[in-house]
Order: sequence, then C-alpha cells, then structure tokens
Amino acid sequence: MSLANLIERVKSRRIGLGVKMYAAFGAGVLLMLAASVAALLSFGVVDRSQRNVTGHSVPSLAAAVRTAQQASALVDAAPRLVAVASDDELHDANLAIFDNRERLNDLLEELRLHRTLRNQDEVRLLRSLSDALGGTLENLKQSLSRRRDLQNRLRAREAEIPVMTRRIDRVLVPAIDNQQFFLATGLRELGDRPVPLEKRASHAELVRYRNLLTLHTQANLAARLLAEASVLNDRTLIQPLRERYNAALGAFGRAFQSTRPDSSAARSLAVEFERLRSLGQGPEGIFGLQEAILRQKETEAGYIEENRATAERLHAAVARVVMMAEDEANEAGEASTAAVNTGMAVLAALNVANVIVVVALGWFFVGRHLVRRLTGLAASMRSMAGGNLEAPVEVSGNDEVTDMAEALEVFRRHALEVQRLNLVEKLADELKDRNAEMERTLRELEAVQRQVIMREKLASLGQLTAGIAHEIKNPLNFVNNFSELSGELVAEVREVLGEVHEKVPGDARDEIDGMLDGLAFNLGKINEHGKRADGIVRSMLDHSRGRSGDRRAVDLNALLKQYADLAYHAMRARDRRFNVTWEEDFDTRIDEVITVPQDWSRVFLNLVNNACQATFERARGDERYRPRIRLSSRRQGDQVEFRIRDNGPGIPRDMIGKIFEPFVTTRPTGEGTGLGLSLSQDIVAQHGGLMGVESEPGVFTEFWVSIPAPAGPSPGAQPA
Repeated sequence: MSLANLIERVKSRRIGLGVKMYAAFGAGVLLMLAASVAALLSFGVVDRSQRNVTGHSVPSLAAAVRTAQQASALVDAAPRLVAVASDDELHDANLAIFDNRERLNDLLEELRLHRTLRNQDEVRLLRSLSDALGGTLENLKQSLSRRRDLQNRLRAREAEIPVMTRRIDRVLVPAIDNQQFFLATGLRELGDRPVPLEKRASHAELVRYRNLLTLHTQANLAARLLAEASVLNDRTLIQPLRERYNAALGAFGRAFQSTRPDSSAARSLAVEFERLRSLGQGPEGIFGLQEAILRQKETEAGYIEENRATAERLHAAVARVVMMAEDEANEAGEASTAAVNTGMAVLAALNVANVIVVVALGWFFVGRHLVRRLTGLAASMRSMAGGNLEAPVEVSGNDEVTDMAEALEVFRRHALEVQRLNLVEKLADELKDRNAEMERTLRELEAVQRQVIMREKLASLGQLTAGIAHEIKNPLNFVNNFSELSGELVAEVREVLGEVHEKVPGDARDEIDGMLDGLAFNLGKINEHGKRADGIVRSMLDHSRGRSGDRRAVDLNALLKQYADLAYHAMRARDRRFNVTWEEDFDTRIDEVITVPQDWSRVFLNLVNNACQATFERARGDERYRPRIRLSSRRQGDQVEFRIRDNGPGIPRDMIGKIFEPFVTTRPTGEGTGLGLSLSQDIVAQHGGLMGVESEPGVFTEFWVSIPAPAGPSPGAQPA
C-alpha cells in the first residue's frame, strides 16, 4: 500500500469530537500534574521555613515583647504606689505589684527556655534586675505603710485641735465678757451694787482683763501653729514653727499664773493647757509626727530614685533581648521568604509552559479545527433566523459538526417550503388585524366626536342660559319692585280708608276690604314667585360663570357642621314637622385648609339641603321611618374627603349617570332648578377635587367630595 493511499484512508476514517477533546484535555491535565508536583515540593520547603519562624523565632520575639511590657508595668508601679490615697488603694497596689512580679518571673523563665536566644546572660541579668526592682518596691511599700501609720496618728491629733479650741473658748470668752462688763458698769452680777470707778478701773482689774485676752490669743495662736505644722511639706520649716509654738505656750502659762481665775475655770484651763502641750510636744506630738512623715517621704524619694536607675538598666537589658529576638525572627523570615520566592519562580515557570502548551492546543484544535467550523455553522443559523433561507449550509469535515450542518440543511429546505406556504396565511391575518384596528379607531373617533358635540352643546347652553338670564333679570326686577310698591300702595289705601271709615257705607266698606285683601294676597304671591324666579336666574348665572372669593385658612369640619345646622333650621322654619337624627364622624387630623370659604359653604349647604329634603319627603309617606343624616371626614395622605349620607329614598339607577348635569333634578316640578349639583361639581373641580355619589334606592344616598389638602399650613396663607 502506497503512502498516499494510507493518508487517504486515514482521512476517510471518522474521528469524533469526543476523542479529539479528550486528547487535548489529557495533555492539559498532564501539564497541570507536573506543575502541582513542583508546587508541592516548593510548599514543603516553605512549610519547613514557616515552622521554624512560628515555632521558635516568633514565640521568642513575642515573649521578649511581653517581658518588656511587663517590666514597664512593674517600673510604673512605684509612682502609682506613692500616689495611693487610702488603705484599700494601697492593698490593691500591693496585689498588683505581686501579680506583675509573678508574671515577669514567668516570662523570664519562658525566655530562658527558648534555646534559640543566643545570649542567655542577658536573661540572667534581667532576672537580677527584676529582683533588685522588687526589693526596692518592697522597701517602698514598707516605708509607705509606716508613713500612712504616721499620717493616721497625725490626723487623729489634727481632729483634736478644733475640739480643744472650742473648749478653751467656752472658758475664756465668758470670762473676758464678764471682766469687760465689770470694767464698764462696776457690776459682777446684775443684782450687786456698782463698784466705784476708781476701784473697778484699778491696775489689778486692767491687768486681769489683759491677761484673759492674752490667754485667749496665745491659745488660738498655738492651735493655729499646730494646724500649720500638720500641712508642711518642708522639714526645715518645722523648727521655726515649733519655737513659735513653745513661745505661745510660755506666754499662756505666764498669763495663767498671774490671772488666777475662779477654781472651776482654772481647772478647765489647766486641763486644756496640758492637752495643748501634749498635742505639740514629744515624738507623738504634731511636730514630731510631721517631721517623721517628711523623713519617710525623703526616704521614699530615695527609693524612687533607686527604682528609676534600676528601671533604666532593666529597660536597656529588655531592649537588647528584644533586639536579639527581632534579629533571629528577621533571619528566619528571610529564609522563609527565600524559600517562597524559589517556589514561586518554579511554579511560575511551569505555569507559563502550561499556558503556552494549552494556547497552542487551543489555537490548533479549538480555534482552527473546531471554532471556525462552528462559527460558519452559527453564521448559517443566524442567517436562517433572520429569514434568509436561500443560502445553503456548507461545513467541511467528517464529525458531529458535519452531522449538525447536514441536519440544518434539511431543516432549511423544509422551512423554506413552510415559509412559502405560510406567507399567504400571514398576509390574510395581517389584513384581518388591520381591519379590526380600523374598526376600533372608527369607534373611538365616533366617541370623541360625541364628546366634542356634547361639550359644544353644553357651552352653547351655558351661553344661552347667561343670555336668557340677563334678558329676564331686568323685567323680573321691575316685577319684584312694582309688586313691593303696589303692596305699599295697598297699605296706604287701607290707611286712607281708615281715615274716612265712618263716611263709607258698610256694604261698600266690606267689599273694598275684600278687594284690598285679594289684591294684597295676589301681590304677595307675585313678589314670592318673582323672588323665586330671581333665585333661579342667579343660579343660572352662577352656573354659566364662576365667582371666586378670597382664599384663606378654613376649618372645613367646622364649616360643614355650621352649614348643616343652617340647613336644618331652614327646613324647620319651612315646616315644623321636620326632624332628623344627626351622626358626626370628623377626622381631627384635618388642619385648616387654604381655600375659598364661600365656595365650600355653597357646596356643603346644597348637599345637606338635598339630604334634608330627601329624608323629609320619605318621612311624610312613612310614619315608621326615622330620618338620619351622617356627616364624616377623613384625611387620606394629601387628600381630604367629606361624605354626606342620608337614609332617604335614594336615587334611581337610571339617574345616577346624569345627576350632575344641568337642569337635572329628582324633586317635583317647581321645587328645584337642577343647577345645584352641577354648580357644586364645578366648584369642586375648580379647587382640583373630585365629587361623586353612591346610592341604593330605598336604602341610602351618599355624596362624597375629595380635595387636595397637603398637611401643614401653606406658605403665604392669609389668617382666618
């Protein structure tokens, strides 16, 4: 067999896409396994380096840092110990120092056990400095304890000073006052005879008065010196105060000896003098205790200075230990970084090689052999989807893609036949849809035309109404005016007849009175119906053109209630038999609304009048019926809704759709113009609102009005 025949035979043999894809993916998987093995080896090296860092270097560094922190806490314990203000705080400070020393010793032992730390001599130096620091703190604690004991005793002595001073005052102040009274009046007691001036002003009495003042002054001076000594902070100032204190005691003793007060006062003064002496003298006196306290403070200052020097050496040793731990951690980290870099380099090289091989396989097999053929097949499918069924599907090869192309070609031929068969049906359906759309458009045009005609008729009716009303109003005014004047003339005729009453015969007088009564009755009817006609004309004019009043803030709840009362009393005035039960459910969230109150008074009055009239008509024909009218309001967001509901006869269903049209009314002829609801709806529409009615014949009728009313007062609103 020749080579050409072998190649042709291989080409003719079918190799599926699965075999090709498995071969390409197998090559990629082998490359990925090789890269994974290299990555595992690199990660092993990195893991050993990281274990060295995390197992030895980092714990050593962390222990060194914690040792530095604990050493700082122990060093700071000395100033905190000196600053304690109570025995409880001293006890807490001692516990904290003991705890810090224990923690520091534990950390030093942990450092000693880290064999990676090169210089163990520094660790031993840290331990010796820690022991020295602990000894200094122990001495400082003992000194503080002694000083606090001295301060407690000193405070006990200080507490006695004001008590002793008050006792001395209770003895000396009355004696001084009595001696001063004797020098002024010559009386020892109020019932005694006065001593002559030359005797009470003698040298002995004056010396006695001076000595009493000296006793009081020196006792207060000695007490003040004791108080000053108890707050001294300089030991060199204690001796001058002590000398002044001794001098005050001496002056007190001399004055006491020369004064010789009465026996009870002398005994009390002697006792207080000895107490004053004991408070200041001796090692347990205030001067001795304060001097001992200041000596303890000087000793504590020496301990603090010793603590500072030891702390400096301790900080320096800790810094060296931390530096050594940092150096070891840095070396371990650098080794780990080098291992990571090496592993990353190897892994990157393998990944680059893997990418190159995968790209080559993809370009050769996927790009040139598979994607290009699939792209051609997709282009043919898009062309067919776009409606081009004329171009044949052509894809080379001998695999599944070729099978798809052949199947698509068969589908193209069948679709082409189906497309040709469905074209006629499609055209017919389109023609049918267009005919239906044209019919729908024609119906809409007819509806719009009817609306335009209706609006034109209403506009013409409004113009005609306005013209007729203007033409009728002038002669109607004449009728009303002349009927009133004629009524006045009848009254004047009656007055004239009254003046000539005796001169007119009885029969003629009765006939004239009858004629005048008939004339007055006819004129009253003319005036009554003229005013009714004038009201109808005004309603027609109001309906043909709107009138607007001033806008201001109005409480529509109160306005509805007010005009409901007005309508009720108007109906009662017309017929005393009228009565109705009122129900109210007003929403208190409705604030004042900026609007035209005259407009809403007409709307509310018209609706309530209609409700009253409807209930009254039903009540006249049904004795068991109980009239009831319900007024309610609700706020719904930025809208306010009012409802007037009555349980009257209701509105027939055939009248609901045209109840708001002009001149449409359900009342008997002569009792309504049919313009009230139309005019009310126009007013509501002018205010941007809506008006509607709900009714069930024989059950109820409910008119509702909804208008925009944003919550809160409107800017620039006029006050009501």
